[in-house]
Amino acid sequence: MKEQKPTEVSQLLRNSQGTLKKLQDAALAASRTLEDVRACLPEPLGAEVWGASVRGQTLTLLVTSAAWGTRIRFQAAALREALEPGPEGRIARVVVRVRPAAGR
Repeated sequence: MKEQKPTEVSQLLRNSQGTLKKLQDAALAASRTLEDVRACLPEPLGAEVWGASVRGQTLTLLVTSAAWGTRIRFQAAALREALEPGPEGRIARVVVRVRPAAGR
């Protein structure tokens, strides 16, 4: 009987389907959203946002501290105006959550 060679992880990722594909797509969308948010914020605010996602018409931002979160909340209106509408329309709400980034 011939032994079957294990599949490389890189090949699994390239040929992903189902749940893995959905996870990859969601991670890519979150990464693009984070880039867009950082581009809209003045420095040094953009550097303090380490996560961003859109669900429905709500933009959720993850920031490094409460102090930065407060400053970023003042930019909510500008973010709603600047970001492109998603599949469900324009951003109606911006939620800022404080979650210290791991490794900082």
